[in-house]
Amino acid sequence: MSFLQTIPEIHSLADGVTLLGVADQRFKRALVQVLFELPLDASRAARSLLLDVLEQGSRQFPDSTSLACELQNLYGASCEVYSERSCEAHRVGLQVSCLGAQFLPPGEDVLLPALNLISDVLFDPLRGEQNGELFNAQYLELERKNLLDMLAERQDNRSAYATERFLSVMCADEDYGKLSWESSEAIAGLTPQQLEDARREIIDRAKVIIICSGSVNVNIVKRWATQRFSGQRNIIDVAEPSTKFPSELRHVNEHLEMKQAQLHIGLRLTLPESIANREALAAACSVLGGGSHGRLFQKIREEKSLAYGIYSQMHGRKHILSVQAGIDAQSAAEVEEEVFTQIDLLANEGPTAHEVELAKANRLNGLASLADSPGAMASFYHADYLLGLNATPAIRADACNALTAEQIQQAACGWQADLVYLLSAAE
Repeated sequence: MSFLQTIPEIHSLADGVTLLGVADQRFKRALVQVLFELPLDASRAARSLLLDVLEQGSRQFPDSTSLACELQNLYGASCEVYSERSCEAHRVGLQVSCLGAQFLPPGEDVLLPALNLISDVLFDPLRGEQNGELFNAQYLELERKNLLDMLAERQDNRSAYATERFLSVMCADEDYGKLSWESSEAIAGLTPQQLEDARREIIDRAKVIIICSGSVNVNIVKRWATQRFSGQRNIIDVAEPSTKFPSELRHVNEHLEMKQAQLHIGLRLTLPESIANREALAAACSVLGGGSHGRLFQKIREEKSLAYGIYSQMHGRKHILSVQAGIDAQSAAEVEEEVFTQIDLLANEGPTAHEVELAKANRLNGLASLADSPGAMASFYHADYLLGLNATPAIRADACNALTAEQIQQAACGWQADLVYLLSAAE
């Protein structure tokens, strides 16, 4: 099994603008992600609606049809605009995927035109038909309605809604608990000027990370970014993720008409600094509930038939481990008890040799598969950069291979239970 040993290029291009380059000519396509990060403040509602409006066109390509036609002309390039919560920041993303230069006719270039096309929706947007109108009024109201409809319907996905509510309750006084769009009321009241202010803030004040992966010419992206961000930028600081530890275990039960209840258990932990201890923590989470091999799945679903599905996951830089299960509501107390029993056993007795073997195999397979996808490579190296680790997949694999049962046991000792959240039908 082989692992990437690529060391990313890191370039500072302008105020608050950093480029990570992990070019790999094995791939047919180039992938460029331009990520703008701002606080999860009151402007996030305007940013969320703004992105939907901007997708309708730019000054040069004034509707979605002309945008799509131009992408086809660029040998099937694809572009995406999106916004999301990223730990305790609000992220606006522009993404371009296109053929690498070696797969095009001589002299053809699609990377730069594709970058200009997608960035123009933000930097040179489509304006309204009336003199001085900031945005096309018809597009704005249509996208406002679509977004409000989507928010009204989000409860229909009970699992996703339960996760949203769990994090909002657990992190109620932290930015991580905030919704990325703020609220339906905020969306409904937005004015064109607020959207324009949000657009300028993204361009002038966001921290920007550009990630280049796949068959990409990094120099083209560097020149493009240097020109796009040539103006003076007054960067807004995004706070580091907060770390909070509970004084006691809380229980919250909310109700919604549903057949299968959703149980979430949240634990706080300290994210270790060393690569070896990071891998031990990942292995401990895997042993607990990283898939069908995990204790929770084997004990609670397979042996006791108390859950339809159950797993655990780490929440990136937020120092949180959570357990999620689909259950019958009347089994909630028994499932909770068994989850904490398995956590205590892992901390007190450690994993078995077979569990260590399975956790390592699962992790190593994931690290090896990074070499199969430019998107997976970009995600890995971006997360590595944010954590300040500078550890290649090969380095992480070596640390994983060297893990002992004692290291995994120690990693499970610092988990502190914070919240048990149940979303179920009313009794």
